[in-house]
Amino acid sequence: MKTKKLNPIFLIFCLAVFGLILFVPTKASLQVTRPEPPPPADLGATAVEKDVLNPKIEYVLGKLYNIYLMQGADAAREFAAMRGIDLDGNQVRVVAEAVYANRTQNLFPEAAALKAHIQGIGGKVEATADNLVQSMVPISSVEPLSQYPLVGYLRLPFKPVAMEVTSEGVNSTGANLWQSLSPYRNTAGANVCVLDLGFSGYTSLLGTELPSSVKTQSFRSDGSLTASQVHGTACAEIIHDMAPNAALTLVNFSTDVEHRNAVNWITNQTPKIDVISYSVGWYNAGDGKGTGPICADVDRAANSGIVWVGAAGNDALDHFEGTFNDPDSDRWYNFPDGSEIEAFYVPAYYLVAAYLNWDDWGTWNGTSYSGSGNDYDLYLYYKSTTSSTWYQADYSIGLQSGTQKPIEAIGYWYSTASRWWGVGIYKWSATRACKMELFTMGNSGAINNNVPAGSLLVPADSANAVTVGAVDWSDDSREPNHTYSSQGPTHDGRTKPDLSAPSRVSCSSTTYGNLGFSGTSAATPHVAGAIALLKEKTPYNLEQIYKVLEGRVKDLGTAGKDSVYGAGSLKLKKN
Repeated sequence: MKTKKLNPIFLIFCLAVFGLILFVPTKASLQVTRPEPPPPADLGATAVEKDVLNPKIEYVLGKLYNIYLMQGADAAREFAAMRGIDLDGNQVRVVAEAVYANRTQNLFPEAAALKAHIQGIGGKVEATADNLVQSMVPISSVEPLSQYPLVGYLRLPFKPVAMEVTSEGVNSTGANLWQSLSPYRNTAGANVCVLDLGFSGYTSLLGTELPSSVKTQSFRSDGSLTASQVHGTACAEIIHDMAPNAALTLVNFSTDVEHRNAVNWITNQTPKIDVISYSVGWYNAGDGKGTGPICADVDRAANSGIVWVGAAGNDALDHFEGTFNDPDSDRWYNFPDGSEIEAFYVPAYYLVAAYLNWDDWGTWNGTSYSGSGNDYDLYLYYKSTTSSTWYQADYSIGLQSGTQKPIEAIGYWYSTASRWWGVGIYKWSATRACKMELFTMGNSGAINNNVPAGSLLVPADSANAVTVGAVDWSDDSREPNHTYSSQGPTHDGRTKPDLSAPSRVSCSSTTYGNLGFSGTSAATPHVAGAIALLKEKTPYNLEQIYKVLEGRVKDLGTAGKDSVYGAGSLKLKKN
């Protein structure tokens, strides 16, 4: 889904907080086309604060810790709410990236010592995966925990986003013509896993929109399979529509650590999982070249013989990339239109977020990147509804001193009125002009300097993923409703997506209703279901089945495979 509606209770809280921000009289205004660096007295933007940040603590987590110590628990909770930080009382969910000297067959002898230390400071270990330890710890213990010798870096968990009755895609792809054929195999044709964020309402659909029984497993710390989200349920409905005899497994997660454990579990299931349907994406989780922790999970699944079918993303209109440009030498990035604020419009009561990364990840060693020594910062602004004045709302000024990731992010603001928002990119310290990649979230149209090319989310850039773009089910078009579908190429020049599939389809009233399920989220399970259907109806193996699909597509756009439609639109019938 492209936007996220506000919970009414949370809205009341945000209205109050944002109202205070709007009427702080000392808030400096900026020129529309030239934001000046914040004055020395501006909180969080001076060289003093930048220099004293702990290089082993992620910026936002360190900010929470400082607010808790200096302003108290209530102020920390307000900050956490505006940044989407998971709190339980005065405890915060963190991920320790551990430094283990001894590693034998993925077993870390020091892991027990780190777990014991976390428990000793009043924390609770929730999940571990390789060198990652996810825990709830007292906010007051963040700094001490970062100094423990086995902790290389302490951060907040990475979190994914979802890419937002019988699907119309069944007939438009020709799957209905295959469903009536006698099966080649006598048993269930395929086992498909929907790896998603939540499956609310799925039990009421068993035996109708879903198989009579499904296998389930939650890797969330709270164990909730439903997680108050219908997204995964809608994806499962489409797979069942496409391949009615396929066995379904529903698995959910909420963080990168839980994701790793979920994939490990999926690869060890009996009977074997054949296809993973993955309508989820991640910002700032890799270099766009098919490496990083989430892409490594895709590789792990592929190496076990599972076909990973993943969404390209819905960010073609919300994406910009370009080499850092500063002709006036004021350290602010000048976008192609000359502005130093990249503006985007957000309707009232929608989520506002911005994600920045740049091409200084270093080397991926299978567990982590070597890190960035070029330091850029990200600032968020909002425009007055009655004038052209910009006001600073937030900033992300983490350290990149050689080992940290080249990322900055600002999330979980809500627009209390329909207004323009904007972001600025500031060069703190850099030895070269890096290539910037910016995603925004919450706008109802394209950002001013929109660059659709390269707008894939992680892990759509994985060489081991079948990446799916979206077209309208009725006519295979992108205009006017599907121009959002993310495009390639990857950052190392590979053509993505691999193919396109129907979107803007119907689901049960329990999920999105009539023509209410759009995005590459809806397109992806059509492809996953098609693979499952052909596994049941043909003697081909999974690799051969994908070649059949790619050979039968309806070519769209530029002749041959391209980075807008891939090979073309999914068709199981001859064109």
